Amino acid sequence: MACRYGIGLSLLGLLAFAGCDAPQAEFKPNLLYTRAKLVKSNRDLHKAEVRVQLEDIADILTALMGTPDDPRLPVLPNVDLGSHLQLDQLRRAAGAVGSTQAGTEHGLYRQHCVHCHGITGDGLGPTAPFLNPYPRDYRRGLFKFKSTPTTLPPTKDDLHRILREGVAGTAMPSFKVLTEDEREALVQYVMYLSIRGQIERALIYEISENLDVGERLIDLSLKTKDPEAFQEQLDVVLAIAADTVAPWLEANENITEVPPPPENWNTAESIAEGKRLFFTSLASCSKCHGDLALGDGQTNDYDEWTKELQPGDEDALAEFLALGALPPRNILPRNLRQGVYRGGRRPVDLFWRIKNGIAGTPMPAASQELTNDQIWHLIAYVRSLPYDAIALPRNYKPAVPRERL
Repeated sequence: MACRYGIGLSLLGLLAFAGCDAPQAEFKPNLLYTRAKLVKSNRDLHKAEVRVQLEDIADILTALMGTPDDPRLPVLPNVDLGSHLQLDQLRRAAGAVGSTQAGTEHGLYRQHCVHCHGITGDGLGPTAPFLNPYPRDYRRGLFKFKSTPTTLPPTKDDLHRILREGVAGTAMPSFKVLTEDEREALVQYVMYLSIRGQIERALIYEISENLDVGERLIDLSLKTKDPEAFQEQLDVVLAIAADTVAPWLEANENITEVPPPPENWNTAESIAEGKRLFFTSLASCSKCHGDLALGDGQTNDYDEWTKELQPGDEDALAEFLALGALPPRNILPRNLRQGVYRGGRRPVDLFWRIKNGIAGTPMPAASQELTNDQIWHLIAYVRSLPYDAIALPRNYKPAVPRERL
């Protein structure tokens, strides 16, 4: 039976063989999110009916996205992922580390990224437990440092910027040593891992919220027994995947515009206005960053990745840790007097952090009542803090007097 979208036959063929001849490297199932969702719907992760539903998800993901050694691009209704990701780039980043006779390196993700971020992109690589902060888990599609509003995916340029510059104050280094083409392959592979992880989460949500125990996401036996019912299942899966992909294709259309600063920006007057705003309820900066901007205001909060582990519930947390989660750590506000800005120190980077907030963290987007000029004044104040008398060592004297500069 032909799929109404004209794409069902290829997916059916892949589903028929999913699970056979498993490759040596495998994507790990997202058991942490599965546990979180199934407990809320009063289901046991270990029941046979639930395991069948989870096997359906694994087979669907293999059919749509392939394996760590053989990535695929799904063909989906109304979206063209191939316009954003190229299979040759994904294959160059995927697989085992090696090179062609011409000297073109492949397996770039395993060579440069997997020891921190893991094969699945779950942030659970072998070095992850020893790092603070932990490496990013890509599977939620949340990225902190970007030019788009909080909940939207980053642009390719955003990811390229992180690879080029690294993330100051963390274990994420700069990869300027790589060629532009190598960085492009890694950027596309990170996007691929994120999209795959988001589709997996959406399918887990589907079985926990919309399917009864025993119902199947995709039941291959229905292909001949009840083609219409099978087509309905297939349409649901493809629609979920398409809805996940669409925001990534629209990222460039959602870049937050950065207006020019006011004429008096970065003057003493501008810095003073930024300082005033820092302590007002309009900006609420001091609530987390502290009265002296030392990052000692609110220190008991968690990021969104950690909140999913229910750190306040000892019994639940023990189950998450048994499933492979890393021990929770509080997320600490930035000590602004150190002058270390993880998302970049350019004024435009700081504008995006204040205007859009930082996805997955307690740092919110700026109040709509805060004008662009006021944001610029806050930036002026923040940039002045490392040079404020309280932030400098006792008896500090600059090596070169400012007048001579």
